Amino acid sequence: MKRGWLALVSVLAALAPAAVARAEVPSRAQAIADAITELDVKRAQELLEKADSASPTIAFERARLAIYVGDCDKAQAVLASAELSSTPEGSGLGELAKSCARATAASVVVEDAEAGVWIRLQDEADRALVPLLVDVATRARSQVEADLGTDLPRPLRIDLVRDLFTLSAISGLPVNAAETTGTVAVARWGRVTMISPRATQLGYPWQDTLAHEIAHLGLTRATRDHAPLWLQEGMAKREETRWRAPRPFDAVPPADAVSRAALESGRSVGVDKLGPSIAMLPTPEAAATAFSEVTSFVAFLARENGDPMLKLLFRDLKAGSVDDAGAALRSATGYDLGQWIARWQMALRALPPEPVTDPHGGKRAKRIDDPARRTRLGDLLFQAGYARPAALQYEPSVKGLPNEAALRARWSRALCDAGRTAEAISALGGIADVRSVHGGWHALTGRFRAEAGDRAAAEEAFVLGIAVDPLSEEVACEGRWKPRDGGKAPELPVDARRRALCEAARAIPRD
Repeated sequence: MKRGWLALVSVLAALAPAAVARAEVPSRAQAIADAITELDVKRAQELLEKADSASPTIAFERARLAIYVGDCDKAQAVLASAELSSTPEGSGLGELAKSCARATAASVVVEDAEAGVWIRLQDEADRALVPLLVDVATRARSQVEADLGTDLPRPLRIDLVRDLFTLSAISGLPVNAAETTGTVAVARWGRVTMISPRATQLGYPWQDTLAHEIAHLGLTRATRDHAPLWLQEGMAKREETRWRAPRPFDAVPPADAVSRAALESGRSVGVDKLGPSIAMLPTPEAAATAFSEVTSFVAFLARENGDPMLKLLFRDLKAGSVDDAGAALRSATGYDLGQWIARWQMALRALPPEPVTDPHGGKRAKRIDDPARRTRLGDLLFQAGYARPAALQYEPSVKGLPNEAALRARWSRALCDAGRTAEAISALGGIADVRSVHGGWHALTGRFRAEAGDRAAAEEAFVLGIAVDPLSEEVACEGRWKPRDGGKAPELPVDARRRALCEAARAIPRD
């Protein structure tokens, strides 16, 4: 997230060198502050060792560095001094340090020194996710470094938390803002803070989310945090999927189509009118539109100018001031931001209309009586071990909403438990029958592919399920689950990582 959104919370002043720093020891304080902002922990530590330890300015930067490396207890202790706590800067950062220290008091730190990844778990039950997090983090980091022309110092720090309250306590993002826009991760204070996939009912695309936030850290380092918000978010969206092979439903809906529709309907947020942060926009719809617009705009810039221009822009921003983004863009491309926005909007209007496709092959959805009630009743019956009656409840809902992967997965799972495998395969359908990724749907697809002897297709489906909902039992256990009648649980997956995930998912079953 761009640092601007913190303008609305009390910790804003901590993002820039303290005013007292500029008054007392400007060059040393600024050098330390810049090193911290650029995530250069080693350089910041070296500079601090040579600095005047009695200076309030240096003490403030020492506390800020402590927060960057995740030592909130140390930051809290440093900021408790009368000299710092009496200033707006010290008081604001002190409140953040205090809430961070409370939130991480019983956390567990796991560091993979070879991979250069440091992970702090608020919940020990998430330990099975660590190898997966490390794998995604290292791959995404490599791609970000190549695309941005910079390096991210090791270790890369990740906080995995259990809820939005902890996300807020560690990052400073207001809880109501996160709830309004559906924020599940933040790149701030030199770390990625993200919510565990187990915290949401159906998980979320945690892998691409992690890559997105790592891109924010990379761009902050590449520009010394001088990148405007449209560039921060546009580049982060661009990097979400570049670290991996294409998957179903990537770029759905297309960012260009959403941006064009918003422009023509008057609902455009505007790439230059995002406010302090996309996470602070008033509605989820506005946030979704803004993400589409910055994605489309940055992609347009890259197409028109090539990736080398982006790297030149980053270097110009790093060398300039925080208010000089327009001049940097003009220097790198010959046009300022307003001119580029006009050219982009002209290109959007020239696009051919997006065809309206019917995912059901022209079939009309049947009207059903209260699908939510039927689905809930089916869930209760299934959990109680009544698979056949549960399947009867799910069937009308699926026929009424045939492209909902979650409903198809429920129906198929119940039919499996009822011993009607052929019907379960038919009920699940194929990728053309659904409109979004769903962990359970992909897990069952993998199971059926494996049983048919197509291990490659099965593995692809399992990977997609884990990318969304790794700690649901069906996903973690490769499309299998404990019998609801109390019978013997299926064998654990052969792969060690999957086995650990399966055990973790079974230890804390989801309602």
